[in-house]
Amino acid sequence: MIRTNSIVFKFSVQLTVILAILLSVLVLSNVYSLGVVRNNALTSSRNTLALYQANIHNNFNNFSKDLTEVFNNNIDAAVNFAYLDEGSRYFKAQELKNTLLSKMSNDYSSDGMFIRLSGELVLEQFSNRIQSEDKLALMESINRQKFNSGPAGEADEWKVLQIQGDYYLFRYITYSGVSFGTLVKADTLLAMVNRGGNDQNRYVLSNKEGIIVSANNIALNDGDTTLDSLTRQYQYNYLVISEPITEFGQITNIVAKGNLLSGFKLIQWIIALLAVLSAIVIPLVLRFFTRDVLKPILELVKAAKGVEQGQLEYQVPTGTPYSLEFMKLFHAFQSMVSEIKDLKIQSYEEQIERSRAEIKYLQMQIRPHFFLNAISTITSLTYQNKNEEIRRLIHCLSEHLRYMFKGGLVEVSIEEEIKHAENYIRMQEIRYPDQVFYMTEISDEARQVRIPQFMIQTFVENAFKHAMFYNEMLSIFIRARTETRDGSPFVKIVIEDNGGGFSPEWLKSTAPEEAGEDGARVGITNIRKTLQLLYKRGDLLKLSNAEQAGARVELWIPIQEAERLAESEGRHALFAD
Repeated sequence: MIRTNSIVFKFSVQLTVILAILLSVLVLSNVYSLGVVRNNALTSSRNTLALYQANIHNNFNNFSKDLTEVFNNNIDAAVNFAYLDEGSRYFKAQELKNTLLSKMSNDYSSDGMFIRLSGELVLEQFSNRIQSEDKLALMESINRQKFNSGPAGEADEWKVLQIQGDYYLFRYITYSGVSFGTLVKADTLLAMVNRGGNDQNRYVLSNKEGIIVSANNIALNDGDTTLDSLTRQYQYNYLVISEPITEFGQITNIVAKGNLLSGFKLIQWIIALLAVLSAIVIPLVLRFFTRDVLKPILELVKAAKGVEQGQLEYQVPTGTPYSLEFMKLFHAFQSMVSEIKDLKIQSYEEQIERSRAEIKYLQMQIRPHFFLNAISTITSLTYQNKNEEIRRLIHCLSEHLRYMFKGGLVEVSIEEEIKHAENYIRMQEIRYPDQVFYMTEISDEARQVRIPQFMIQTFVENAFKHAMFYNEMLSIFIRARTETRDGSPFVKIVIEDNGGGFSPEWLKSTAPEEAGEDGARVGITNIRKTLQLLYKRGDLLKLSNAEQAGARVELWIPIQEAERLAESEGRHALFAD
């Protein structure tokens, strides 16, 4: 019995899902392909119709241009025709007919042009596309037609007329009882737009009321007189696309769906064959996958659980012919386990050191003598009625306490740490009036670089503790600026005073990791260890004596490491929130 949580069951389910998805994708791709073919056919048909629209519009423009030109050149002669004698009329009529004939001599002319003079005399010229019997019918229709008079030179819109079962498009200009007109057969217009083409699709022209006036490559039944009836007949097996024609109606393209999908059946058979092959190949692939991939993965999972349980010893499996890639993975896993073991030991050591550093930071913050001295100073100032000094001292003391309560090993900007040191110096100025002089200098690039809290203030406090003498001026100088050291960017912080400085014996004999039993060097030793823990370097603190007099302290803060630690602190603060 196969368990539902076994890998065999899950792979079987996944295989079924994969096959179902594959079949679904094939079906959807088939449907999508049909849609794409249909859309492409619609786009192609619309593009063709757009060309035909432009062609028809150009033909109408040419017909109208010829009509307007004949009207403008001959209107005076046509209007005065009634006032001529019989002989002059004959020659004038021949002249007008020759004018019409000249316009009908090219292949792109209309099917006919006419001039109806007063007295129902009609001068006409037809192209050879019009049959003789049709010419007679056209002449009778022109004689019966009522031409409305309009402003001189303004032609009426194109009109659709049916004459003996055929449809014609007329346009005329009437002035002073004389009408100039042009006409084109709807069948001729449809043939002209596809002149020289090999398009075998069905095209239909219809007027604005939807009545079919011409069609090619299609046999119209007696009931197929409107575009709506034709669309209902062909909508299942054909695509019907229509575009408007401004002059008289619209043009419609009827595309057989069978022609679009004639080459698509082969693709469908290929897709079906691929589905069958997939059903055969996937189980075989799954079998090889289980043997070559699943089994070594289970071996790695077993080893990972052992590491999770604390077994930090791992041996690469032998005797099984695993693939080269998995053998590399096994060796990499062995190296990783070994590195985890080393890092775990190192992490324990660093946690112990960090805990010690935090305890010492707490010891640095708990300085009863400082607060007792501050309270004694305030009490002394009250007897002297120095209220302004008391307010300043209390303000500075509150800022000092607020800064202290940030916690141990907090990262602060150099600008913030220097402001705290200045605040501490101002408190000492109140206690020792006219005995303290200090100066700070910080470059713009170094202001926002982050360092451990109390890094500068510790050395300032040491200056007051060891370099402050009665009735002597104490000078303190603090500078911070960016410099390049060994090709890497650093912030160099220098703290100097004018006291007695460090004794040569103390500088030589004191090891970096040792602190005095009386606690005098706890702060310096703790800072040295803090720099070692945070930046993994032991050369970031340098103690020496200034050239003139006093102690000199140099701190080197790696900028890139400081930014990384600041980002890490931000993430820890986010998780803590």
